[in-house]
Amino acid sequence: MTWYIWLILFLAFLGFEIISTGIFFFLCFATGALFAMLFSLLGAAFQTELIIFCAISLCSILLIRPIFKKYFSKRTIETNVDSLINSSAIVTEEIKPASAGKIKIEGEVWLAVSDETIAVGETVIIQSVDGTKLHVKKK
Repeated sequence: MTWYIWLILFLAFLGFEIISTGIFFFLCFATGALFAMLFSLLGAAFQTELIIFCAISLCSILLIRPIFKKYFSKRTIETNVDSLINSSAIVTEEIKPASAGKIKIEGEVWLAVSDETIAVGETVIIQSVDGTKLHVKKK
């Protein structure tokens, strides 16, 4: 009759997993508690239930958690200005090593600097972003 204890543990671990999104650690213990509850409902002894809980939890941590982390973890997606890096742009105002010029990318005009002189109409690659200036090089 310990199935209700395993049910409470299952729900508690599931709640902790929901609160700590993306680590998939408490989910492993919730799985172990679920299996222990099932064995309890089948009439297994408490020691057997405890062994099942530990074994399933450990196997989940070692085998299933890495798979979940690989496929469901948050991935960093570059947005805004960082998404411009490695993109191509067209020079609209000559760029000289001593002064910034202008480039057009995705319909927007940006200040651009470079270590070399780049003429109007040439295509450049954006290397990095420094505030409102883009560091570029010839394509």
